[in-house]
Amino acid sequence: MQVLRRADCRSMVIFTRGCMKKTVAFMLVLCTLCFAQIREAKFAGSFYPADAGELNSFVSSCISSVPARKDAASVLGIIVPHAGYQYSGRIAAYAYSLLKGRKNPVVFLIGTSHHARFSGALTDDRKQWKTPLGTVPVEMSIVKELLRSPCFRTDARILDVEHALEVQLPFLQKVLGTFRIVPILVGTDESASLKDVASVITGIAKKETSSVFVISTDLSHYYSLSTAQKKDGMLLDLLVNGRISDIEDEMHKGNVEMCGSGGVFLGMEILRALGGTKIRLLRYGTSFDATGDSSRVVGYAAVGIFRDSAEKGVHMLNEKQRKALLKLARESIECYLQGKNPPVLKEQDPIFRQKRGVFVTLRKKGSLRGCIGLIVSREELASGVREMAVQSATGDPRFPPVTLDELKDITIEISVLTEPKRVASPDDIQIGRDGVIVKRGSRQGVFLPQVADETGWTKEEFLSNLCAHKAFLSPDAWKDPSTELYTFQAEVFSEPE
Repeated sequence: MQVLRRADCRSMVIFTRGCMKKTVAFMLVLCTLCFAQIREAKFAGSFYPADAGELNSFVSSCISSVPARKDAASVLGIIVPHAGYQYSGRIAAYAYSLLKGRKNPVVFLIGTSHHARFSGALTDDRKQWKTPLGTVPVEMSIVKELLRSPCFRTDARILDVEHALEVQLPFLQKVLGTFRIVPILVGTDESASLKDVASVITGIAKKETSSVFVISTDLSHYYSLSTAQKKDGMLLDLLVNGRISDIEDEMHKGNVEMCGSGGVFLGMEILRALGGTKIRLLRYGTSFDATGDSSRVVGYAAVGIFRDSAEKGVHMLNEKQRKALLKLARESIECYLQGKNPPVLKEQDPIFRQKRGVFVTLRKKGSLRGCIGLIVSREELASGVREMAVQSATGDPRFPPVTLDELKDITIEISVLTEPKRVASPDDIQIGRDGVIVKRGSRQGVFLPQVADETGWTKEEFLSNLCAHKAFLSPDAWKDPSTELYTFQAEVFSEPE
């Protein structure tokens, strides 16, 4: 065995110590790089509980107290407060409850800086944001695309002192579970300067069909309860009526307030471009509700921005064509019930000769009275409307035939369909946009796109009910790869009620 001399041993010790120092230095650098990829929770323990159990319990209790809404499936975005949870958490829950059941969406998280004024917008290229409930991934592909635009840059110094975005994450973690975020912070409330920012985001969101928008703002600050309610009432009335430019004018006059106004203007510009035409106030309150102090209150609101049913589908017909088909449907039922020959469509429009699937739905004072249709028609559109109108009135086995006397109380709705296309998996189905056909062997069933809005079902509930009650398969049949799933879109229009 070779014996090391003292000098050799000393050399080895020196070499070993050198390696250890380099290794420790490398590990420190590696750890620093790892932590640099995560935005730590900055406001846990101040704006919301730092203890994971307490936080989970509070958010759960807020969400569970909110009744379900049937229009949840068509929500495109929400406006939520960002105050301490004890003040505004229960109001925010009314908006967040609309997002339950979404599967791994991209959440565009939009707010306005309380601490810095700047043009354009900030995003964040760190890979995760952290809360006591865990980490949330940043959708890096979209962030990289945003940063290619001169409108966007990163600045962790500003993002890390801002609470308006972070405080939304625990609610999102509770209602969504798995999701990705795109943080966006603006530093101006001049809507004109945000047009380019809105255009960039809109272009991306149109490609990312799973996207949803969360817009962060509180309302008036530190007025008496009566003054706050007056200011906030005026603002919310303008908001739900889509009068965004008027809000900006009234803000300059001092009549209304929003601390996150820039984010609201940006978000509403985007959502309008995406078809968000229905704006609904879900809940309003003030800090008085939590403190009992009516001398200096802050206002909070939960607002939902929904896609109009006419905007969710495709657009194949103009207003004149729609009215002609609705008139044809009503006259077809009347002539059949009176024993007369079916009506002839006088308009010689080429679209009426196209072969399209069509459903005719009858409602009497809001309740379903009949619905029958063809997914794929071998007949021209006009003929299909004529035939399905009569069948809905007299051939739906769920209802007795419509009588001539009750026809005046019935509203007619027509759904003109696109050609069905098979999808690879349920992940390709967008509830509220897609009608779905499920098929296995000789059994099949169909739900129109508007069924999701009318029932408020999640995707799982929608597909399970389709399998069980339309195709007479097991409720979980849609999960089986051997079950065929097809989607289609519909242009839906109806008579005025």
